[in-house]
Amino acid sequence: MSAAAGRGVDVRTVLVFIAAVVVTGGNAVAIRYSNRELDPLFGAAVRFAVAGLVFAAIAAAGRKAWPRGRALVGALLYGLLNFGLAYGFIYEALREVHAGLAQIVLASVPLATLLIAAGAGVERFSWRRFAGTLVAVAGIAVVSGAGTTAFSASSLLGIAGMVAAAVSIGAGAVVVKVFPPVPGAPLNAVGMAVGAAALAVVSPLAGERWAVPVRAATFAAFGFLVVSTLILFAAFLYVLRRWSASATSYQFLFVPIPAVIVSSLLDSEPLTPALLLGGLLVLVGSYLGLRAGRRPGRTAEGHLPGDAVARTDAPGR
Repeated sequence: MSAAAGRGVDVRTVLVFIAAVVVTGGNAVAIRYSNRELDPLFGAAVRFAVAGLVFAAIAAAGRKAWPRGRALVGALLYGLLNFGLAYGFIYEALREVHAGLAQIVLASVPLATLLIAAGAGVERFSWRRFAGTLVAVAGIAVVSGAGTTAFSASSLLGIAGMVAAAVSIGAGAVVVKVFPPVPGAPLNAVGMAVGAAALAVVSPLAGERWAVPVRAATFAAFGFLVVSTLILFAAFLYVLRRWSASATSYQFLFVPIPAVIVSSLLDSEPLTPALLLGGLLVLVGSYLGLRAGRRPGRTAEGHLPGDAVARTDAPGR
């Protein structure tokens, strides 16, 4: 975590972190409902186009500076990785697998972020954090009973898609730390515009049909996704400005718990009796990972990745 986090518990950041986990828990279920009427890439493109416009309005109202130069390059890469690639994979994968299982796979995001951040020189590799990540991921697998049923070929493709999404999200988090800081609203506006454009280009190439939904459930799911997008990515960047990239990504370890519960209630995904044991493993693994000491590396600009400079530009300020 950042130097400030090491001096004491930042209650506001912790609460934002928890809120992001709860909101994210319902996203995968909403995507599955959306996918039943809207083709996945088209649905994702419209979602981020709408949310991006809202973030652009917020940025304009707050008179936030728009990124230029290297900051703009970082925002564009962030959008391509975190919205275009990641959510293209996620939306496609959720046609094949349930939300709880999908979030189990996304629980590997901290591991992917750790490895990418170490490779980029943003953070030093920590074996303790690596071990904690593996224990927590194992706990999430136990919670949802992963491996208790035989997966079909389509399910395996869905799992592979979620793994690819995890790598893309991890890379996007590292990009935010490596490139010059950008205020949250402009960063999300640019990033979502890039992601929406990429998805809109690929959608017709994939043979998708663009159509206006007619089912009330689809409109409800889509509305939830747009609102949750605004909450989720503002919260993600708020926490990321204050914690390290890999520590921030630990939200993905907790998300499967609400995701499995919501999915079992709304999408008939089994809620396994291994919840207690799996939850204990998640907490132990997360404790090991989050308590792991980290010696700060340096970004490409020579700033510490904790980025005291970035704090003045964090969303919500």
